[in-house]
Amino acid sequence: MYAALASSLGITAAIALCFSFVRPYNSVVYAPKLKHADEKHAPPPLGKGFFAWITPLWSTSEQELVNLVGMDATVFMRFTRMLRNMFVIMSVLGCAILIPVNLTQGVYFENASELSRIGPSNVFGEAHWATVVVAWLFNIIAAGFLWWNYRKILHLRRQYFESDEYQQSLHARTLMVGSPVSG
Repeated sequence: MYAALASSLGITAAIALCFSFVRPYNSVVYAPKLKHADEKHAPPPLGKGFFAWITPLWSTSEQELVNLVGMDATVFMRFTRMLRNMFVIMSVLGCAILIPVNLTQGVYFENASELSRIGPSNVFGEAHWATVVVAWLFNIIAAGFLWWNYRKILHLRRQYFESDEYQQSLHARTLMVGSPVSG
């Protein structure tokens, strides 16, 4: 477990540092839209600093993202943000409830590892109700996050479809007609 955690954190930090180092010197790769897009669709300018990309990342609103990167990319970013937030809450809640229950209610054998003490493999009887309650809480949390984010996505879609830019675009007036394949 420690090796997996250390390697995951190490690889994540290495990728972030490599990106931060390479990005300022490769604007053709990391900001091609900056040169070719009009003023309305151009991304916010980024400085040449090592972590200059973080401030626009946190400060750009979703409505600006729809104009800059499109509706699909904005929905994808909202979805990944939803998953991050949902799993952080589930992790904290699950660890706060299940680890103490498993530590206090578990039956431990002489050769048991420290890692097996926090898992449910050695827990018997009524202590398993904590696992059931946490599973129900996880379902409620997932349903709540899906409901909340789908409402926001529906609002974004309505704004996008009602915008002048979409209404006047060619793809908004195009109809694809196909014939059934006989065979």
